[in-house]
Amino acid sequence: MNVAIFGDSFANGVSDGKTGLYHSGLTQYLLDDDHFVINFSHQGNTNRGAREDFEHNIRQNPHINFDIAIVFQTETFRDKGEMLWFLEEKNISIKEVDIHMVELWYSKLQLFQSQFKVPIYLVGGTVDTLAPKEVEKFDLKCSCQSLINLVLTGEHTIDEPVRNFIFDSNMFKDPHHIEVLDKVLKTTSDKEYFLKLEKMGSDRKQLKIDNPKYFNWRSAPDKEHPNKLTYEILFNHLTKVI
Repeated sequence: MNVAIFGDSFANGVSDGKTGLYHSGLTQYLLDDDHFVINFSHQGNTNRGAREDFEHNIRQNPHINFDIAIVFQTETFRDKGEMLWFLEEKNISIKEVDIHMVELWYSKLQLFQSQFKVPIYLVGGTVDTLAPKEVEKFDLKCSCQSLINLVLTGEHTIDEPVRNFIFDSNMFKDPHHIEVLDKVLKTTSDKEYFLKLEKMGSDRKQLKIDNPKYFNWRSAPDKEHPNKLTYEILFNHLTKVI
């Protein structure tokens, strides 16, 4: 197959701790299995960025005839301007904003999937996708709802998806952003959910730190990114569902 990969650092591969890759991650396992692969992901990417990468690179390379695209989902707060706009201008609650943004993202991916005739297979990377049945409403394939749950439990689905998190986010350290939060966190329920988001993010971060067998770069102090074994597990899983 001809495979395109999109997303952020979770789609990138295993860093060498400097500027290169120690191992190409999912890309390498697919190449070893005799597939043609181009990985268009880049570190720090957003969902919006991954969608734009898909649109641009699939359009610009019709000669490759990609059979599938694997797209890694990341946190919605990375598109912080869009998130704040929905919270402040559209009056969408903190409970619903991440679902709203993800569904909007899915709908745009669906549009480009239809336009370019390249099936999209979603992978929950730094965060989890919506439930598979919700993803499939957009004619997308939920190939792995939660990479982290897959490597730790053997199951790619998860009962309570971590869809977004806010720990260590500069979004909520900027004075303007704090002012917006004061406006949008109107009820006790909103404030409690905001704290829940923070806890879920911190717990997810700690879960990776506590499992260095799966989440550590070979020669860097980072303990939150997939290593070679994690990509091998993901590859073996994808071969069963794609």
